[in-house]
Amino acid sequence: MINWFIVSSDVIKKIGHDVSNDCLYIDFGQRGEYEVYTNVSLYAFYHFSLATSIDEYYQQVIRSSYSLQS
Repeated sequence: MINWFIVSSDVIKKIGHDVSNDCLYIDFGQRGEYEVYTNVSLYAFYHFSLATSIDEYYQQVIRSSYSLQS
């Protein structure tokens, strides 16, 4: 089950995490689909959700540290 959180961001509408498969879900709203990153622990997800800037954290940490599910 994906636990979603609405975030304060110019680009990202909400983020979610599924503990059963350690996947991070990022919903950009306007595209209708979301990106899924694999091997993202709940701990890493919480760091992302509490970041001062969700957009910067996404660009600097998530995109460079985790694999996008194909």
